[in-house]
Amino acid sequence: MSLPGGFWILALAQGLMAAGYAISFPFLAVYLNSHRGMPMSWVGAFLAGSMLLSSLARFLGGEISDAVGRRKVMVYSLWVRALVVSAIAWVIYARAPLWQIFVLHPLSGFIGSLFDPAAQSWVADYTHPAGRIKAYGFLRVGTNAGWAVGPALGGFLASGSYALMFVITAAVTAVCAAILALSVRDLPGAATGRAPEAGFYGAVRALSDGAFLRFCVFAFMTTAVMSQLVVSTSLYSRAYLGMGEGEIGLLFSINGLMVVFFQYFVTRLLEGRRLTAGLAAGAVCYAAGYLFFGYSPSFFFAAASFVVVTLGELAMSPAMQALGANMAPHGAKGRYLGVQGVFQQVGRAFGIFVGSNAVGSISPLFREGPWFIIAFLALTAGAGFLSLGRRLTLEQDGLKGPSPVPTFT
Repeated sequence: MSLPGGFWILALAQGLMAAGYAISFPFLAVYLNSHRGMPMSWVGAFLAGSMLLSSLARFLGGEISDAVGRRKVMVYSLWVRALVVSAIAWVIYARAPLWQIFVLHPLSGFIGSLFDPAAQSWVADYTHPAGRIKAYGFLRVGTNAGWAVGPALGGFLASGSYALMFVITAAVTAVCAAILALSVRDLPGAATGRAPEAGFYGAVRALSDGAFLRFCVFAFMTTAVMSQLVVSTSLYSRAYLGMGEGEIGLLFSINGLMVVFFQYFVTRLLEGRRLTAGLAAGAVCYAAGYLFFGYSPSFFFAAASFVVVTLGELAMSPAMQALGANMAPHGAKGRYLGVQGVFQQVGRAFGIFVGSNAVGSISPLFREGPWFIIAFLALTAGAGFLSLGRRLTLEQDGLKGPSPVPTFT
Protein backbone atom coordinates (compact mmCIF):
# COMPACT_ATOMS: atom_id res chain seq x y z
CA MET A 1 0.00 0.00 0.00
CA SER A 2 1.36 3.40 -0.99
CA LEU A 3 0.68 6.29 1.34
CA PRO A 4 0.10 9.85 0.09
CA GLY A 5 2.93 12.33 0.43
CA GLY A 6 0.86 14.40 2.84
CA PHE A 7 0.75 11.45 5.20
CA TRP A 8 4.48 11.64 5.87
CA ILE A 9 4.19 15.36 6.54
CA LEU A 10 1.40 14.64 9.03
CA ALA A 11 3.51 11.91 10.68
CA LEU A 12 6.45 14.33 10.96
CA ALA A 13 4.19 17.01 12.43
CA GLN A 14 2.76 14.61 15.00
CA GLY A 15 6.26 13.58 16.02
CA LEU A 16 7.25 17.22 16.47
CA MET A 17 4.07 17.93 18.41
CA ALA A 18 4.68 14.97 20.71
CA ALA A 19 8.24 16.15 21.36
CA GLY A 20 7.06 19.71 21.97
CA TYR A 21 4.29 18.59 24.32
CA ALA A 22 6.62 16.25 26.23
CA ILE A 23 9.10 19.06 26.84
CA SER A 24 6.74 20.83 29.22
CA PHE A 25 3.40 19.27 30.12
CA PRO A 26 4.68 16.10 31.89
CA PHE A 27 6.57 18.41 34.27
CA LEU A 28 3.57 20.57 35.15
CA ALA A 29 2.70 18.34 38.12
CA VAL A 30 6.22 18.79 39.50
CA TYR A 31 5.98 22.56 39.04
CA LEU A 32 2.61 22.82 40.78
CA ASN A 33 3.73 20.67 43.70
CA SER A 34 7.35 21.74 44.18
CA HIS A 35 7.23 25.40 43.15
CA ARG A 36 3.67 26.44 43.98
CA GLY A 37 3.02 24.18 46.99
CA MET A 38 -0.03 22.39 45.60
CA PRO A 39 -0.67 19.02 47.34
CA MET A 40 -0.13 15.97 45.11
CA SER A 41 -3.70 14.78 45.69
CA TRP A 42 -4.97 18.09 44.31
CA VAL A 43 -2.56 17.92 41.40
CA GLY A 44 -3.82 14.44 40.51
CA ALA A 45 -7.45 15.50 40.72
CA PHE A 46 -6.80 18.59 38.61
CA LEU A 47 -4.98 16.65 35.87
CA ALA A 48 -7.62 13.89 35.84
CA GLY A 49 -10.35 16.50 35.47
CA SER A 50 -8.48 18.09 32.58
CA MET A 51 -8.23 14.69 30.90
CA LEU A 52 -11.97 14.09 31.22
CA LEU A 53 -12.75 17.54 29.82
CA SER A 54 -10.51 16.93 26.82
CA SER A 55 -12.46 13.75 26.05
CA LEU A 56 -15.44 15.91 25.05
CA ALA A 57 -13.28 17.66 22.47
CA ARG A 58 -12.56 14.39 20.71
CA PHE A 59 -16.21 14.06 19.82
CA LEU A 60 -16.51 17.70 18.80
CA GLY A 61 -13.31 17.59 16.73
CA GLY A 62 -14.57 14.64 14.74
CA GLU A 63 -18.03 16.12 14.27
CA ILE A 64 -16.67 19.48 13.09
CA SER A 65 -14.11 17.89 10.77
CA ASP A 66 -16.91 16.01 9.00
CA ALA A 67 -18.66 19.31 8.43
CA VAL A 68 -15.88 21.77 7.52
CA GLY A 69 -12.94 19.52 6.64
CA ARG A 70 -10.03 17.86 8.42
CA ARG A 71 -7.36 20.40 7.49
CA LYS A 72 -9.18 23.39 9.00
CA VAL A 73 -9.72 21.63 12.32
CA MET A 74 -6.10 20.45 12.49
CA VAL A 75 -4.56 23.79 11.60
CA TYR A 76 -6.79 26.11 13.64
CA SER A 77 -6.69 23.89 16.73
CA LEU A 78 -2.88 24.04 16.67
CA TRP A 79 -2.78 27.81 16.17
CA VAL A 80 -5.13 28.42 19.10
CA ARG A 81 -3.35 25.91 21.30
CA ALA A 82 -0.03 27.64 20.64
CA LEU A 83 -1.57 30.88 21.93
CA VAL A 84 -2.97 29.18 25.06
CA VAL A 85 0.36 27.49 25.85
CA SER A 86 2.08 30.86 25.43
CA ALA A 87 -0.31 32.23 28.04
CA ILE A 88 0.62 29.38 30.41
CA ALA A 89 4.29 30.28 29.91
CA TRP A 90 3.53 33.89 30.89
CA VAL A 91 1.60 32.78 34.01
CA ILE A 92 4.59 30.70 35.12
CA TYR A 93 7.10 33.45 34.32
CA ALA A 94 5.09 36.13 36.17
CA ARG A 95 4.08 33.77 39.01
CA ALA A 96 0.51 34.86 38.40
CA PRO A 97 -2.31 33.36 40.50
CA LEU A 98 -2.76 29.60 40.09
CA TRP A 99 -6.38 29.92 39.04
CA GLN A 100 -5.11 31.06 35.65
CA ILE A 101 -3.33 27.74 35.12
CA PHE A 102 -6.48 25.97 36.31
CA VAL A 103 -8.31 27.65 33.43
CA LEU A 104 -5.60 27.58 30.76
CA HIS A 105 -4.39 23.99 31.15
CA PRO A 106 -7.82 22.36 30.63
CA LEU A 107 -8.43 24.80 27.77
CA SER A 108 -5.15 23.74 26.15
CA GLY A 109 -6.03 20.06 26.47
CA PHE A 110 -9.53 20.65 25.13
CA ILE A 111 -8.33 22.54 22.05
CA GLY A 112 -5.48 20.10 21.44
CA SER A 113 -7.87 17.15 21.53
CA LEU A 114 -9.82 18.60 18.60
CA PHE A 115 -6.80 17.73 16.46
CA ASP A 116 -6.70 13.95 16.97
CA PRO A 117 -10.00 12.79 15.42
CA ALA A 118 -9.51 15.20 12.52
CA ALA A 119 -6.03 13.79 11.83
CA GLN A 120 -7.20 10.19 12.16
CA SER A 121 -10.11 10.90 9.81
CA TRP A 122 -7.75 12.48 7.28
CA VAL A 123 -5.67 9.31 7.27
CA ALA A 124 -8.81 7.19 6.88
CA ASP A 125 -9.90 9.31 3.89
CA TYR A 126 -6.69 8.51 2.01
CA THR A 127 -6.15 4.85 2.91
CA HIS A 128 -7.83 1.52 2.23
CA PRO A 129 -9.51 -0.34 5.11
CA ALA A 130 -7.03 -3.19 4.68
CA GLY A 131 -4.06 -0.84 4.95
CA ARG A 132 -5.12 1.48 7.74
CA ILE A 133 -3.41 -0.53 10.46
CA LYS A 134 -0.12 0.15 8.69
CA ALA A 135 -0.84 3.86 8.38
CA TYR A 136 -1.83 4.28 12.01
CA GLY A 137 1.20 2.23 13.00
CA PHE A 138 3.50 4.69 11.24
CA LEU A 139 1.80 7.58 13.04
CA ARG A 140 2.51 5.88 16.36
CA VAL A 141 6.18 5.53 15.45
CA GLY A 142 6.43 9.28 14.85
CA THR A 143 4.59 10.12 18.06
CA ASN A 144 6.67 7.78 20.20
CA ALA A 145 9.90 9.06 18.67
CA GLY A 146 8.83 12.53 19.80
CA TRP A 147 8.07 11.23 23.29
CA ALA A 148 11.52 9.65 23.42
CA VAL A 149 13.18 13.03 22.81
CA GLY A 150 10.89 15.51 24.55
CA PRO A 151 11.11 14.46 28.23
CA ALA A 152 14.90 14.35 28.16
CA LEU A 153 15.05 17.93 26.86
CA GLY A 154 12.32 19.00 29.26
CA GLY A 155 14.16 17.52 32.22
CA PHE A 156 17.23 19.53 31.25
CA LEU A 157 15.27 22.76 30.87
CA ALA A 158 13.34 22.24 34.13
CA SER A 159 16.49 22.96 36.11
CA GLY A 160 16.55 26.43 34.59
CA SER A 161 13.17 27.80 33.57
CA TYR A 162 9.73 26.20 33.52
CA ALA A 163 8.43 29.17 31.56
CA LEU A 164 10.97 28.54 28.79
CA MET A 165 9.75 24.94 28.51
CA PHE A 166 6.24 26.13 27.70
CA VAL A 167 7.54 28.82 25.32
CA ILE A 168 9.29 26.08 23.33
CA THR A 169 6.12 23.94 23.36
CA ALA A 170 4.10 26.88 22.01
CA ALA A 171 6.69 27.57 19.29
CA VAL A 172 6.80 23.93 18.16
CA THR A 173 3.00 23.81 18.06
CA ALA A 174 2.86 26.95 15.90
CA VAL A 175 5.51 25.54 13.54
CA CYS A 176 3.46 22.35 13.14
CA ALA A 177 0.36 24.41 12.36
CA ALA A 178 2.27 26.26 9.64
CA ILE A 179 3.63 23.00 8.18
CA LEU A 180 0.17 21.45 7.93
CA ALA A 181 -1.40 24.64 6.59
CA LEU A 182 1.11 24.73 3.74
CA SER A 183 1.43 21.02 2.97
CA VAL A 184 -1.81 19.12 3.64
CA ARG A 185 -5.14 19.34 1.87
CA ASP A 186 -8.39 17.46 2.25
CA LEU A 187 -9.67 14.74 -0.02
CA PRO A 188 -12.29 16.35 -2.29
CA GLY A 189 -15.77 15.58 -0.98
CA ALA A 190 -14.58 14.52 2.48
CA ALA A 191 -16.39 17.44 4.15
CA THR A 192 -20.18 17.39 4.04
CA GLY A 193 -20.51 21.18 4.22
CA ARG A 194 -23.35 20.77 6.70
CA ALA A 195 -23.30 22.26 10.17
CA PRO A 196 -22.49 19.78 12.96
CA GLU A 197 -25.54 18.30 14.65
CA ALA A 198 -26.63 20.09 17.78
CA GLY A 199 -25.47 18.79 21.13
CA PHE A 200 -24.58 15.10 21.30
CA TYR A 201 -27.29 13.91 18.94
CA GLY A 202 -24.59 12.88 16.49
CA ALA A 203 -22.94 10.70 19.15
CA VAL A 204 -26.28 9.07 19.93
CA ARG A 205 -26.76 8.31 16.25
CA ALA A 206 -23.31 6.74 16.01
CA LEU A 207 -23.91 4.60 19.09
CA SER A 208 -27.24 3.40 17.72
CA ASP A 209 -25.04 1.22 15.51
CA GLY A 210 -24.97 -1.84 17.78
CA ALA A 211 -21.66 -3.21 16.47
CA PHE A 212 -19.95 0.16 16.91
CA LEU A 213 -21.33 0.50 20.44
CA ARG A 214 -19.87 -2.92 21.32
CA PHE A 215 -16.56 -1.87 19.80
CA CYS A 216 -16.51 1.33 21.88
CA VAL A 217 -17.15 -0.64 25.08
CA PHE A 218 -14.25 -2.97 24.30
CA ALA A 219 -12.07 0.03 23.39
CA PHE A 220 -12.91 1.57 26.78
CA MET A 221 -11.82 -1.65 28.52
CA THR A 222 -8.64 -1.85 26.42
CA THR A 223 -7.51 1.69 27.16
CA ALA A 224 -8.21 1.12 30.86
CA VAL A 225 -5.73 -1.76 30.63
CA MET A 226 -3.24 0.27 28.59
CA SER A 227 -3.29 3.12 31.11
CA GLN A 228 -1.69 0.91 33.77
CA LEU A 229 1.64 1.23 32.00
CA VAL A 230 2.70 4.48 33.67
CA VAL A 231 0.99 5.27 36.98
CA SER A 232 0.16 1.83 38.39
CA THR A 233 3.41 0.19 37.32
CA SER A 234 5.39 3.10 38.79
CA LEU A 235 3.62 2.87 42.14
CA TYR A 236 3.92 -0.91 42.24
CA SER A 237 7.58 -0.93 41.19
CA ARG A 238 8.48 1.55 43.90
CA ALA A 239 6.44 0.03 46.72
CA TYR A 240 6.67 -3.71 46.06
CA LEU A 241 9.55 -4.39 43.66
CA GLY A 242 12.05 -2.12 45.38
CA MET A 243 12.99 -0.13 42.27
CA GLY A 244 14.35 3.39 42.19
CA GLU A 245 13.42 6.15 39.77
CA GLY A 246 16.27 5.21 37.45
CA GLU A 247 15.12 1.62 37.03
CA ILE A 248 11.51 2.70 36.58
CA GLY A 249 12.62 5.14 33.88
CA LEU A 250 14.47 2.32 32.10
CA LEU A 251 11.26 0.29 31.99
CA PHE A 252 9.49 3.14 30.21
CA SER A 253 12.44 3.53 27.85
CA ILE A 254 12.07 -0.13 26.88
CA ASN A 255 8.45 0.54 26.00
CA GLY A 256 9.18 3.68 23.97
CA LEU A 257 12.12 2.23 22.06
CA MET A 258 10.22 -0.94 21.20
CA VAL A 259 7.42 1.12 19.68
CA VAL A 260 9.87 3.13 17.59
CA PHE A 261 11.85 0.14 16.33
CA PHE A 262 9.27 -2.65 16.14
CA GLN A 263 5.90 -1.05 15.35
CA TYR A 264 6.50 -1.32 11.61
CA PHE A 265 7.33 -5.02 11.79
CA VAL A 266 4.35 -5.86 13.98
CA THR A 267 1.93 -4.02 11.71
CA ARG A 268 3.42 -5.80 8.69
CA LEU A 269 2.88 -9.10 10.49
CA LEU A 270 -0.75 -8.24 11.22
CA GLU A 271 -1.48 -6.73 7.80
CA GLY A 272 -3.78 -8.95 5.78
CA ARG A 273 -5.24 -10.57 8.90
CA ARG A 274 -8.45 -9.79 10.75
CA LEU A 275 -8.10 -6.69 12.89
CA THR A 276 -10.23 -8.29 15.59
CA ALA A 277 -7.89 -11.30 15.74
CA GLY A 278 -4.91 -8.98 16.15
CA LEU A 279 -6.73 -7.13 18.93
CA ALA A 280 -7.48 -10.40 20.72
CA ALA A 281 -3.83 -11.48 20.44
CA GLY A 282 -2.71 -8.14 21.84
CA ALA A 283 -5.12 -8.52 24.76
CA VAL A 284 -3.55 -11.88 25.63
CA CYS A 285 -0.10 -10.24 25.61
CA TYR A 286 -1.34 -7.53 27.96
CA ALA A 287 -2.85 -10.06 30.37
CA ALA A 288 0.26 -12.27 30.40
CA GLY A 289 2.66 -9.33 30.63
CA TYR A 290 0.93 -7.63 33.53
CA LEU A 291 0.57 -10.88 35.49
CA PHE A 292 4.26 -11.60 34.91
CA PHE A 293 5.05 -8.07 36.07
CA GLY A 294 3.09 -8.56 39.28
CA TYR A 295 5.19 -11.60 40.20
CA SER A 296 8.53 -10.14 39.04
CA PRO A 297 11.31 -10.97 41.52
CA SER A 298 13.84 -8.58 39.95
CA PHE A 299 14.33 -5.78 37.46
CA PHE A 300 15.25 -8.29 34.74
CA PHE A 301 11.90 -10.06 35.01
CA ALA A 302 10.04 -6.75 35.18
CA ALA A 303 11.82 -5.64 32.01
CA ALA A 304 10.85 -8.91 30.31
CA SER A 305 7.24 -8.36 31.32
CA PHE A 306 7.35 -4.86 29.81
CA VAL A 307 8.48 -6.42 26.54
CA VAL A 308 5.39 -8.66 26.54
CA VAL A 309 3.10 -5.77 27.49
CA THR A 310 4.57 -3.63 24.71
CA LEU A 311 3.92 -6.39 22.19
CA GLY A 312 0.27 -6.09 23.17
CA GLU A 313 0.43 -2.33 22.69
CA LEU A 314 2.07 -2.71 19.27
CA ALA A 315 -0.74 -5.00 18.15
CA MET A 316 -3.69 -3.15 19.65
CA SER A 317 -3.11 0.60 19.34
CA PRO A 318 -3.06 0.96 15.53
CA ALA A 319 -5.60 -1.85 15.08
CA MET A 320 -8.17 -0.05 17.24
CA GLN A 321 -7.83 3.14 15.20
CA ALA A 322 -8.07 1.20 11.95
CA LEU A 323 -11.13 -0.76 13.07
CA GLY A 324 -12.93 2.37 14.23
CA ALA A 325 -12.28 4.05 10.89
CA ASN A 326 -13.39 0.96 8.96
CA MET A 327 -16.70 0.78 10.84
CA ALA A 328 -17.53 4.43 10.09
CA PRO A 329 -19.87 5.07 7.14
CA HIS A 330 -18.90 7.54 4.45
CA GLY A 331 -19.29 11.11 5.60
CA ALA A 332 -19.17 10.20 9.30
CA LYS A 333 -15.59 9.09 9.90
CA GLY A 334 -14.86 12.10 12.08
CA ARG A 335 -17.96 11.49 14.17
CA TYR A 336 -17.22 7.80 14.69
CA LEU A 337 -13.55 8.34 15.49
CA GLY A 338 -14.45 11.21 17.79
CA VAL A 339 -16.93 9.07 19.73
CA GLN A 340 -14.35 6.29 19.89
CA GLY A 341 -11.85 8.82 21.23
CA VAL A 342 -14.24 9.80 24.03
CA PHE A 343 -14.57 6.17 25.15
CA GLN A 344 -10.81 5.71 25.03
CA GLN A 345 -10.04 8.91 26.94
CA VAL A 346 -12.59 8.12 29.65
CA GLY A 347 -11.26 4.56 29.77
CA ARG A 348 -7.77 5.94 30.27
CA ALA A 349 -8.88 8.13 33.17
CA PHE A 350 -10.89 5.26 34.67
CA GLY A 351 -7.95 2.90 34.40
CA ILE A 352 -5.55 5.31 36.11
CA PHE A 353 -7.99 5.89 38.96
CA VAL A 354 -8.86 2.22 39.50
CA GLY A 355 -5.33 0.91 38.99
CA SER A 356 -3.64 3.33 41.36
CA ASN A 357 -6.27 2.74 44.04
CA ALA A 358 -6.02 -1.03 43.61
CA VAL A 359 -2.26 -0.91 44.16
CA GLY A 360 -2.84 1.17 47.27
CA SER A 361 -5.70 -0.85 48.78
CA ILE A 362 -5.48 -4.42 47.41
CA SER A 363 -1.73 -5.01 47.16
CA PRO A 364 -1.16 -4.63 50.93
CA LEU A 365 -3.46 -7.65 51.36
CA PHE A 366 -2.69 -9.58 48.16
CA ARG A 367 0.34 -8.10 46.44
CA GLU A 368 -0.39 -9.35 42.93
CA GLY A 369 -4.16 -8.85 43.21
CA PRO A 370 -4.46 -5.71 41.04
CA TRP A 371 -2.77 -7.44 38.10
CA PHE A 372 -5.32 -10.27 38.15
CA ILE A 373 -8.04 -7.63 37.81
CA ILE A 374 -6.21 -5.99 34.90
CA ALA A 375 -5.55 -9.35 33.22
CA PHE A 376 -9.23 -10.28 33.53
CA LEU A 377 -10.24 -6.96 31.98
CA ALA A 378 -7.78 -7.49 29.11
CA LEU A 379 -8.98 -11.03 28.38
CA THR A 380 -12.62 -9.92 28.52
CA ALA A 381 -11.89 -7.20 25.94
CA GLY A 382 -10.01 -9.72 23.76
CA ALA A 383 -12.93 -12.14 23.82
CA GLY A 384 -15.25 -9.25 23.00
CA PHE A 385 -13.20 -8.30 19.94
CA LEU A 386 -13.31 -11.91 18.70
CA SER A 387 -17.08 -11.98 19.09
CA LEU A 388 -17.35 -8.62 17.34
CA GLY A 389 -15.42 -9.99 14.36
CA ARG A 390 -18.30 -12.32 13.57
CA ARG A 391 -20.60 -9.31 13.14
CA LEU A 392 -18.34 -7.37 10.76
CA THR A 393 -17.84 -7.52 7.03
CA LEU A 394 -14.46 -8.59 5.68
CA GLU A 395 -13.78 -4.99 4.64
CA GLN A 396 -14.56 -3.64 8.11
CA ASP A 397 -12.28 -6.24 9.67
CA GLY A 398 -9.39 -5.19 7.44
CA LEU A 399 -9.35 -8.09 4.98
CA LYS A 400 -10.63 -6.51 1.82
CA GLY A 401 -9.89 -3.01 0.51
CA PRO A 402 -12.19 -0.92 -1.69
CA SER A 403 -11.26 0.61 -4.98
CA PRO A 404 -8.22 2.90 -4.74
CA VAL A 405 -8.82 6.30 -3.20
CA PRO A 406 -7.28 9.43 -4.73
CA THR A 407 -3.84 10.38 -3.47
CA PHE A 408 -1.57 13.36 -3.87
CA THR A 409 2.12 13.93 -3.63
